[in-house]
Amino acid sequence: MKGRFILLGSLVVVAAAAVTTYFAWPAKSEGVHWPEGQALPTFEEPASTLDLMYTTDNFYYQAEDASFAHKTGKADGDGWLATSGSDAPNVPMLDITNQTNIPAGENKAIVNMQVDSFANENGVVAKLEVLDQEAGTALASLDVSNWDFKLPNASQSFELPFTVPEGGHALEFRVQWTGKSTLKLFDLGISWALRKEENLVFTSLKGVVNKTQPRLYAFTDNVNGSTGTSWLTSLGLAYKEEKDNWKLLDKYRSEVKGIVVYDDSQPDTVNLATTIAGLKDGIVAPPALVEKLTGEPYNLPILEDLRGDFTSKLEVYEFMLANYWPKVTHRVIIGLDPSLKSYLRDYAMNLTAAVVWLNPKEPKESELLDKFLKDMPYGSGLYMGWWPDEGEGVKKTSDFGLATVASDYSSNLSVFSGTSREITVPELPKKPPLENKIYVSFILSDGDNLQYMEHSFKKFWDTPDRGEVPLGWTVSPLMVDTMPGILNFLYKTATPNDALISGPSGMGYTYPNFWQDGEGLDNFVTRTNDYMSRAGLRVLTIWNYVKGEITPEAANRFAEHAPSLLGFTSQFGTGKIEVYKNELPGQELNVSYGSTEGDLTNGIEAAVKKWDGKSPAFVAIQANPWQVSYQNFVNARDQYLSNKDVVFVRPDTYFQLVRESKGLPIEPNSSTK
Repeated sequence: MKGRFILLGSLVVVAAAAVTTYFAWPAKSEGVHWPEGQALPTFEEPASTLDLMYTTDNFYYQAEDASFAHKTGKADGDGWLATSGSDAPNVPMLDITNQTNIPAGENKAIVNMQVDSFANENGVVAKLEVLDQEAGTALASLDVSNWDFKLPNASQSFELPFTVPEGGHALEFRVQWTGKSTLKLFDLGISWALRKEENLVFTSLKGVVNKTQPRLYAFTDNVNGSTGTSWLTSLGLAYKEEKDNWKLLDKYRSEVKGIVVYDDSQPDTVNLATTIAGLKDGIVAPPALVEKLTGEPYNLPILEDLRGDFTSKLEVYEFMLANYWPKVTHRVIIGLDPSLKSYLRDYAMNLTAAVVWLNPKEPKESELLDKFLKDMPYGSGLYMGWWPDEGEGVKKTSDFGLATVASDYSSNLSVFSGTSREITVPELPKKPPLENKIYVSFILSDGDNLQYMEHSFKKFWDTPDRGEVPLGWTVSPLMVDTMPGILNFLYKTATPNDALISGPSGMGYTYPNFWQDGEGLDNFVTRTNDYMSRAGLRVLTIWNYVKGEITPEAANRFAEHAPSLLGFTSQFGTGKIEVYKNELPGQELNVSYGSTEGDLTNGIEAAVKKWDGKSPAFVAIQANPWQVSYQNFVNARDQYLSNKDVVFVRPDTYFQLVRESKGLPIEPNSSTK
């Protein structure tokens, strides 16, 4: 039975059972919808069939793609496998024909593959070939020998330069396998001189097109192939692959008002051009492509030409501050390295946000950055993207009452922001009786990072044995706005051992200790409580630097203004538990950011040695997803299966037990103990 929920101002208190939360904002007009009080905007529902385009640094052909010819071997997950001794040798394991989208001039093929072992005698494993089908000539070939691989079972890139005499020629790319060793082929990439600059053109085209309705989905270097469409498949979003991006400009030309030309001698003009293009529904153009974009068949007018206008980075952003900062949103600012030509840029344009890249460690840049940040709403403003230095950047936004949202490599937020806002939250599992045991809870960090949620997280979640061990998966409450469909999918597919909890520090990554305005921090905590309630999150992780403790003053504000929380963790690494305002327990993690399986077991072992057996003990261990695997959590748990005094529980259950041990109601705002 679905539970009910009680509205108290903007707070939603989950009252029982599985809860479906659907928050219907005022009727929205076509395009981006961003009412007051909503942290990030809602987009229109994505098109029934999305156009999937490539904005990778190299243009990739996935080896397992069934549309290509394979005369030997078989599909093997993320590649194509030819097995020595069983598959037919001396035939193509990959043959890609009739490719007309490779431009004239100098190009390079990059083939990624691996062998399973080194042969006793060296020999050719594969022959790589590039052929001009139209001219009937070979453009390049390369024999790859077994001993050319540095390691077995490790992907290695092999480069094959070639020259295309004329654009539009039909090319063939072929990988001939000799049978000498078992070979796995992952992909074949093509790079050319203007590839990155073209990516900027088409990413900004996406910024124009998806502002009205999400219709373009991008493969980027961290999301492509079968993994790149994994979320689309999970969410039931249909797509059609378009390998020639210029055809998409043909399709959507009528929606583009013109081009904004950046100055390639001043890299930061890329950010200025992105900001202007977001305001004027233009696309960002490199100087080398101006002639093509302004000529037939596109005939795009030049909206603004930034070439020769600036002599320094500071001049670029001072001009932006004076001329365009007053015209863009102040609810969000975007931080992007100008060398990143794709990723978050389209979303910045969707929001009509300023895009900057200013380093708080450089005095003049820091001073200029302050002029932007001081105009943003204290307690609710967001800095999206990333920083030249994590600690200095997050500290800077904290000083101004803002939160950082790691997202510079996010690829398709406009698409995911248009998915259904209906989120069905399952009821919490029944708490076990409190006993004199050592209770252990594992947490996987970095879920505040939206690009991680969009990319690497899915591989972690798809681990076949997920559910073997109780685990807290940090996610961002901002997924209510940016990825509601994904959040709901996680709940639909979660096992009883999977608990979603909030990453740092609620409505974005911030250091609460450094907020100078208490009332502004109260507002941030209230918004965090609101969004966490909508997202079904009952436990919060709070950071003050990677290993910083929380001050009692800051913790008391969470106790007072986040009444739905069962508890929170902080980063100091002592395991100490405090109760704030006689209402909210907070624990300094025993291990704050583990990077090895040993970090997991060492944290438990230290508690076992210290425990006197007279009262419950609580051990909270957090590890990072970049160095620790799901199997590491399982292995760490398995070492204590025979110890009946060690009990593993998910973080929400864990804090219910902590509350009971401290004489607090198990459920906040109730009398049940």
